[in-house]
Amino acid sequence: MSAASRTLAVAAALVLGPLVAGPARADNLHIDVQSNPERNFTPVQELAYEAIVAGVDGYKVDLRLRVTLHNASKRRQDAVLSLALPRDAELFGLAVARDGTWSSGRAAGVAVEPAHRASGTVFARALAPAVAGDLPAAEVVVFNLEPEATIQIELQLKAPPRLRADHWELELPSRGDDRWGLAPERRVVVQGARPGDIPRFWLDDRASDGAGVLLSRPEDRSLVSWPYKHVSKDRGILDGHLELLPDPTPPGVKASGGRFRAYLRLGAAPPPRPDHVVVVLDRSRSTAPDLHRDAFAALTGLFDELPPTLTFDAISFARTARPLLADGEFPSVRDRGARDRVAAALDAGAREQGTDLAAALALAGRRIAARDAHRPLVVVITDGMLPAGIGAQQIGHVFSDSLEKKSTRPELLFIVDEPMMLRGGITPQHPITSVATALGARISLESLAQHARRSGGEPPEGLTEALLAAPAVLSDLELQLPRRAALDEPAPGGLVAGNVLVVRGHYTGAPPSVGVRGKLAGVRTSRTLRAVASRPPPAALVASFGVSDLDRAAADGFTRPPWFGLNQQRVARLGITWAGRGNGDERGFLDEKIFRNYLGIRVFPRARACFNKALTRDKQLGGKVVFELEVGKGEVMLARVDAAGLNHREPGFEACLLEAAWALEIPAGRLDDQIYRLRYPVVFNPPAGGRPAMEDDPLGPGTVELLLGLPNR
Repeated sequence: MSAASRTLAVAAALVLGPLVAGPARADNLHIDVQSNPERNFTPVQELAYEAIVAGVDGYKVDLRLRVTLHNASKRRQDAVLSLALPRDAELFGLAVARDGTWSSGRAAGVAVEPAHRASGTVFARALAPAVAGDLPAAEVVVFNLEPEATIQIELQLKAPPRLRADHWELELPSRGDDRWGLAPERRVVVQGARPGDIPRFWLDDRASDGAGVLLSRPEDRSLVSWPYKHVSKDRGILDGHLELLPDPTPPGVKASGGRFRAYLRLGAAPPPRPDHVVVVLDRSRSTAPDLHRDAFAALTGLFDELPPTLTFDAISFARTARPLLADGEFPSVRDRGARDRVAAALDAGAREQGTDLAAALALAGRRIAARDAHRPLVVVITDGMLPAGIGAQQIGHVFSDSLEKKSTRPELLFIVDEPMMLRGGITPQHPITSVATALGARISLESLAQHARRSGGEPPEGLTEALLAAPAVLSDLELQLPRRAALDEPAPGGLVAGNVLVVRGHYTGAPPSVGVRGKLAGVRTSRTLRAVASRPPPAALVASFGVSDLDRAAADGFTRPPWFGLNQQRVARLGITWAGRGNGDERGFLDEKIFRNYLGIRVFPRARACFNKALTRDKQLGGKVVFELEVGKGEVMLARVDAAGLNHREPGFEACLLEAAWALEIPAGRLDDQIYRLRYPVVFNPPAGGRPAMEDDPLGPGTVELLLGLPNR
């Protein structure tokens, strides 16, 4: 193996190295192993695990987690089952069944000390996240399960789903890789509005297609989604709900305070009515290889639903922007010949380094001015990875200048297609959010490939309406509370469509109202959330499949078996914590050493050749040059060369160095959603009687700067 190959191999291993704190363990099933005389097999096993979506009620989805436990031993067994729950899920009900007969549970207290309970008693309680941002959990205790007995346990939950274009989404957490005694698969069901209905739904990229159940690997996080049924739009674009949880008090005594939860999301906005549509497609290397095809399939559906009098234009961009139709050619959206030419041009072009959105919007503005459109719509399809070196305000000014003082500013819609963002949404700090805010653009987070697969290659029904109704970013978000109320954690500075913001706090005295203020496309908007009291979730729940005295069981309260000690509790708690922090995914990363290796392979040899060639024109040329690059998902999004440190300015040399900077190629780390800025000085020494020399001059800790890191949720 050559030295260069060895360097590449080492660097690739470093890039793809795991950053995992421990084994990807989540759900746990514990039994009393020490006192159990039956060895070499698992006495209590989970035979089945089902996640049943039972519908959406306002801001929450009714979710039932149903497990089947079987005692295969010849003696009674206790069992403790710990389950990771979807983010912000609340446990409100419990039911158990034996031989197919279901019995509802009731609320119970929590006992202080470990103890035994009557045979056939099942307790459950919710466990709050140990640290803010971790997943909640449920702890289920089964006492004295009889030999050869099989029972079903149903946890009844409410969790906030995401509304993404034309469908609801709910993420089911991983059950972990170490699933001793747990079911080998996860069954997912979405129930219809009426008994017997079999609705169409999706599990990740797979459609139900008439099947009532879809299966997933329990070690994976799974995204279940189902069609969104349009409801009344009288709530407005900024939609909110304030839920109070008063402190428990004796009967007849008024609560003097409590806790609250505020839910915020952006609803549908009035769709634009354009007379001309410009499609701007990101062809940078960080995008998916088939993004242009998936995007064009979605746009075909969009064009088919627009009036035939509309015209369209198409532009692609990476390091530079290119028109995909000839100058002055603005065909009808129904012109299939023009569509085919655009599709062929996209297929013929390869993805490239660079992400110059400013250049793309400038070209779009000039062509809009040439078309003299009165109500233009610009649709930008991108993965959202934009360099920070070109600021949002700069992009806005470039776009405005290109329009040649048109009185009507174009409507902009950003369709962001990025799998890593689909899991957790777009944060208010993301560069694409900043650009959308500065331009007053609508923004929608979609998986166009998923839409194409769901619709069998046909234009997805309802997608056009959902895309055009996407709202702008809510910026400058403020929550106004009375003095007697306070948030547990500060609210973020904005809100993007598709996300549901849940903020929590506490209050004293009378129930508070919450004022919400922000800007939508630069226009101030506000809403006051009036409090709606709700019952707090029970401290614990109890149900029975073998005893009838639920009053006694509820009074005795939730407890763990005496054998379930601190070590088992710690293991169960850590499992849930790991489930909420990446679910065991191995995440790649880049650091200064990796960048130095790839600069040495791809950039510095080219820079040396540039220097040697420039010396033939100026033998005294020398000094310091600073390479500045922004890298995301393995792509050089922006490259610049600061040549102020040269003893002579030499345009040909500087242009050659810039091309050398663009030549950097570096593999993307697995699930690496960060943007890096590199600043590497290089010193060029002229011959001075010897050979010309070039040496890199690192800046130290500031050489590699992390610009963006998104939470992987």
